[in-house]
Amino acid sequence: MQPIELETEEDRRQLALLTLPLGQLGSGMSRYGAAMYFYQRGKLDADRLEAYRICCNLDDEDPEAVIRSRPANKTG
Repeated sequence: MQPIELETEEDRRQLALLTLPLGQLGSGMSRYGAAMYFYQRGKLDADRLEAYRICCNLDDEDPEAVIRSRPANKTG
């Protein structure tokens, strides 16, 4: 994942949520909320957002591992 360019204090706060440790109670949903924030700002693509959605109820699941396990989105 390319680093998210932080422009505001809110960006910094959301990045802290996006990178909460795996296994922390409620971390999956917090990471998903932060992923949605960055997606809406055009700083996170739809495939990554989907990985965070898949993991939102699974505090121990790593969204990056989900991304790596899925085939690349190919059209045509």
